[in-house]
Amino acid sequence: MAKEFKITSLRLADLEKELNYLKTTREREVAAMIAEAEKYLGYPYVWGGSSPSTSFDCSGFVCWVVNHSGWNLGRTSAQGLFNACTPVSRSNARPGDLIFFQGTYDTPGVSHVGIYVGKNRMIHCGNPISYTIINTQYWQSHFYAFGRLPR
Repeated sequence: MAKEFKITSLRLADLEKELNYLKTTREREVAAMIAEAEKYLGYPYVWGGSSPSTSFDCSGFVCWVVNHSGWNLGRTSAQGLFNACTPVSRSNARPGDLIFFQGTYDTPGVSHVGIYVGKNRMIHCGNPISYTIINTQYWQSHFYAFGRLPR
């Protein structure tokens, strides 16, 4: 019985170490993502824009940020970003997850994307790129889903 307890204790300790590593890794990834995004605060919205030299639209901004923060998703649409993510519930959304909206303009499916930073806020390419509160009537009426980037 004591041997079994010892093995379980070792596995639990290993699991705890792994969880702490994952937590600090996630925190570093989110910090890098937000630091990259904040470089462009105040940049204007430009339809089809996908780099600092052209400025950005919403998906161009998010693609630029994630591709310069450790992911390799290329340039895609808000719907394409949603398709690349694993959906997560509102209660499980964490800073660094993406937040998706529909019906913000006349297009089928997901029409807008931002980066969730926690505390009911996102950083997104409105006009200009800025932080905004997501629990307003406008954003709640267009809310589609949260998504977690693949690792």
